[in-house]
Amino acid sequence: MTAALRVENVSKQYRIYDRPGDRLTESLTRGKLRRHREFWALRDITFEVEAGTTVGIIGQNGCGKSTLLQIISGTLTPTHGNVWQEGRIAALLELGAGFDPEFTGVENVYMNASLMGFSRRDTAAIFPDIERFAEIGQFINQPVKTYSSGMYVRLAFAIAASVEPDILIIDEALAVGDAVFQHRCLRRLKELRERGATILFVSHDTAAVRALCDRAILLNAGQLLADGSPSDVLYNYQRIVMEREEAYEADTTPNSSDQEVFKVPRQPVHYTYRHGDGSAEIIGAELCDTTRKGVEVVETGEPLTARVTFRMLRDIEDPVVGFLIRNRHGLHAYGTNTKEQQVQLGRVERGNTITISFAFNCWLGIDDYSISFAVHSRDGQAYDWLDGALFFRVTSVTVVEGIANLNAVATIIHDDRSNTNPEVQSVSYG
Repeated sequence: MTAALRVENVSKQYRIYDRPGDRLTESLTRGKLRRHREFWALRDITFEVEAGTTVGIIGQNGCGKSTLLQIISGTLTPTHGNVWQEGRIAALLELGAGFDPEFTGVENVYMNASLMGFSRRDTAAIFPDIERFAEIGQFINQPVKTYSSGMYVRLAFAIAASVEPDILIIDEALAVGDAVFQHRCLRRLKELRERGATILFVSHDTAAVRALCDRAILLNAGQLLADGSPSDVLYNYQRIVMEREEAYEADTTPNSSDQEVFKVPRQPVHYTYRHGDGSAEIIGAELCDTTRKGVEVVETGEPLTARVTFRMLRDIEDPVVGFLIRNRHGLHAYGTNTKEQQVQLGRVERGNTITISFAFNCWLGIDDYSISFAVHSRDGQAYDWLDGALFFRVTSVTVVEGIANLNAVATIIHDDRSNTNPEVQSVSYG
C-alpha cells in the first residue's frame, strides 16, 4: 500500500528564557550573550503511515504528542526534518483551535470548510450533516466564544468528520464530550476507517486505542520509543508509567523507622493508567477459574473470580473496593463494589493488607475485555485506581451477538402448520 503520511527525522526545539528581559538582551547582542536554554520537544522522529491505517499515539503528558500532531497538520514548523502527506487533512487539536471566537458556529463551519478547499455550495451541501451531528441546537447561530468546552468539541468534530478527510488527526479532543457523544464519535471514526481514511489518534483512553487502532506509537521525552501493535506498545507504556510511579514513591516515602515498620515489598501489578490520592495501594490482581488458576481466555458463562489485594497507607474508615469490566470499545460491561454488595470492611489501619474476591458467572458476549480495580471512599474519592489491570478474552461455541450473553432459550409456543385447515388465529399475551 502507498504511504499516506511520512515523517522523516522531525525535531522541534524551543528556547526557554528564565526572565522576559533575557530574550531582549539576546536579541540586542545578536546572540553574543546567550540567555536561553534549549528544550527539545521532539528528537529525530521517523515513521510512515499507510493509507487507511488508524494509528494511536500514546505517551505521558509532555512527551511531545501534541507537538508532533501540530507539525503533521501544518500549524507548527519543525526545527529539523520533513513531513509529507497525501490528500486532505482535518485536525482536531487543542480546544478551540481553528475557530474565530467572534464568529458564529455557522460562520466557523464555512470558514473551516473553505480552508479545506470547499466552495460555499459544497459546504451548504454538507452543513445539515454537520448541524445534525454537532447537536448544539440554536447555539450554532451564536458566537463560539459563548460555547462550553463540550460544544466546541461537538462542532469541531462534526466539521472534521463531515468533510471526508483523507487524513484525520485527533488530539485528545474526545475526552471533553459526554458518553453519548463519545460513542457517536467512535461510530463515525469506524465509518471513516471503512471508507479508507487514515486516522492519527492521541488519547489516554487505552481501551479506545485498543479498539480503534491498527498500530500504536509510543513517545517518551520527545523520542519514539516503540512502534507496533497496540497491545505491545501499551505494555511498554504501562511499564514506563509503573517505573515513574515507583520512582515517585521512592522520592516521597518518609525515611523514618516508624514508616518502615509498615513497608510491604511491592508486588508486580500491571495497569495502563493509575490515579488516586495515595491513601491505599493496590499490590495484586488476578482473574481465576474454579481451580484458582489464572486465566486470559474464558468461555461465556464460565464461573470466574476476580481478586484484588491492597494495603492501606493511612487509617481509613470503611474503604470501598470494586472492579469494572469494559469491552474493547471502552463500553462498561459490568461493575460492582463492596458497598453495593453490602460488605463492610470497617476501620482499616495503615499497613493492613486485605484481599477481596468477586465471584461471578461470565455471561459476556464474544470480545476482548479489560478489568479495572479501585479502592475508594464511600462517596467515590479514589484512594488508588488501576485502569486496565487485567485483560481477558471471551469465546463461545455458539454465536453470541452484543456485549452480554443473556443465555436466552428459544421455545416454539405456537405452530399452525399441523392444522390442515388453518384459520387466522388471535394470540393474546395477557
